Amino acid sequence: MTTVTRLKWASVCAVTGSLLAVAAGAAIAARNPTIGERASIQQALFDDVRAHRRPAHPVITRITVSTIRPPGATMRYRYRKFARVDLSDPRAGFAAALLGYYVGSISGWRVLDLGSSEVGCNVPSTVFQGRQRAIMRDLKLQCP
Repeated sequence: MTTVTRLKWASVCAVTGSLLAVAAGAAIAARNPTIGERASIQQALFDDVRAHRRPAHPVITRITVSTIRPPGATMRYRYRKFARVDLSDPRAGFAAALLGYYVGSISGWRVLDLGSSEVGCNVPSTVFQGRQRAIMRDLKLQCP
């Protein structure tokens, strides 16, 4: 092999390795819920709506679950998974909800925030155990 051929081969390997690294980073994205997750999330959301009477007649248009997990559970906050639910209400318009899967003596999905803008921005950062920015980005929720 000549020096020129070796340099070309090294360049091809470097470019291929860079593309694989970028593709692996882009592969982390929110996913669709499993059938069990979907049912639990819907139930938690409708229980919250019934308790607070807002929005009046929500229709779930989409549910996504973050693939980013907090590093470990602490004694005070033990949320292991997070999900976003998009809602449409004929009277109120668009809304979104942020839910967390709480692991404890009574485990299950809990509504952390619900609204039409800045959803999840007022949730304490300790709930996300240092991963708030990544989880919010994964669920496409934006804070100012």
